[in-house]
Amino acid sequence: MEFSAKQIAAFIQGEIIGDENATVHTFAKIEEGMPGAISFLSNPKYTPYIYETQSSIVLVNKDLQSLSMKFGLL
Repeated sequence: MEFSAKQIAAFIQGEIIGDENATVHTFAKIEEGMPGAISFLSNPKYTPYIYETQSSIVLVNKDLQSLSMKFGLL
């Protein structure tokens, strides 16, 4: 089964930053991301992987997103 970023965002009431048409069909750790995979970022120690992951979609915890933007991490 395949889902788009737009579908996932609607389901979790999230915000899309990027391509709303990106699609995923599998899961991966953010450090092991691959095209077609969805990953998540909720622990600050994994923040560097956001710049390297090949995952098509990365869910970012809103608390982490706010903190990261405040300190210029993302």
